[in-house]
Amino acid sequence: MRSCSLAWFSVNLLLLTANYAAFDEPELEETNSLDVLREHVELGEFQLAVDEVSIQINEIRKESGNFSARLAEPYIVLGDAQLGLGEVEDAVDSFTTALKVTRMNKGLNSTDQMSSLYRIAAAQAELGEYQNANEAHERAYAIMLNQLGSKNPQLLPSMLNLIDWYESNRRFSAAKILYIEAIQIANRAIPKDDVRQVELARAFAAGMRNTVFPPMDGDSRYRGFDVEVPGYEPPPPGKSPPSSYSLGQRALIDVVNFVETHAPSDRETIALAKLNLADWHQLFGRESKATRMYRDIWVELDSLPELRKSFFSEPKILYIRLPEFSASSDTTQFGVVELLLTVSYRGAVTGRISQVVEPPNTDIEFRTRVAAREARFRPAIKDGRPLTTRDFLLTHYYPLPKRTP
Repeated sequence: MRSCSLAWFSVNLLLLTANYAAFDEPELEETNSLDVLREHVELGEFQLAVDEVSIQINEIRKESGNFSARLAEPYIVLGDAQLGLGEVEDAVDSFTTALKVTRMNKGLNSTDQMSSLYRIAAAQAELGEYQNANEAHERAYAIMLNQLGSKNPQLLPSMLNLIDWYESNRRFSAAKILYIEAIQIANRAIPKDDVRQVELARAFAAGMRNTVFPPMDGDSRYRGFDVEVPGYEPPPPGKSPPSSYSLGQRALIDVVNFVETHAPSDRETIALAKLNLADWHQLFGRESKATRMYRDIWVELDSLPELRKSFFSEPKILYIRLPEFSASSDTTQFGVVELLLTVSYRGAVTGRISQVVEPPNTDIEFRTRVAAREARFRPAIKDGRPLTTRDFLLTHYYPLPKRTP
């Protein structure tokens, strides 16, 4: 779930004020000229920026040598402009030069190299060099971890960057390691009665869900590279890491407790928080727990019939892994598979009838039927009791291969 980590950014960056990308203060005139060059880049005047910053780089090299600290920022601007021109390999070279200059002047573990490392990672990913890009991301986080220690709230921005990178490449188990550390840091930094605690808990639960039930856009985002989470020590033999189910459950219980304490009269918000927790139990196969909660929520919504109807009038798909395909365009034509499902009172699919398969495609039909069989549902509820639903329509559209003229 890509948006999950982005939610972490929007919430937690409010906590953080430190800037870790500062270089030695240049002369005022040089700063002004770099600001103008950055404006050229922002306006899309990439070639103009390349020409002018190249002149500035040559002048600095003549005055102060090839490894002057003053060269770092111009090389970053040069790389940004080269990216705009589509010269990605040249941009990597420019960012790498900025990195080398910074390390020579500030040291191998200086936090001043963050902007270079993140730019290198982004450019290498664009080139398809995912292993190198991953190493740059992990190196950036390792530097901040070394400088700040594992419990400093100011570590969160780089930690969240790495979580986002891992999740965007479907390394959910690696992201889980950092999620656990991030939630512990954030909980220490954010007061218990702060509403941001709710957003943190929900985002954390979403991250735990992804480790077991990854989001659908999978095959197109998986890249083959090795990860090594900086600072992580695996549990000793015989001791298992905490389960995603228990961690997410704890977070969603915290959400329920928070809204019941701080908004005791807001029945809709409380019901939604409880429903999310009940769905969590259902998703992970704890149907008995889920059923008890569903029935309690149904009773509590007696005075909110429309909300109760929206929750329980028909089965709700909590997770289904339909056949995945590469991204389609606006001109793509689609085939369709329609199944009529029987969804039991426990939320399991117990029957499947193929209704429409157009055009005929036995492979896609079979894979859709398998996905339906393994899907997880919140069952429909009537009169406070879960019930079996027949002829529930499942529709799956898939892109058809392009015909050659």
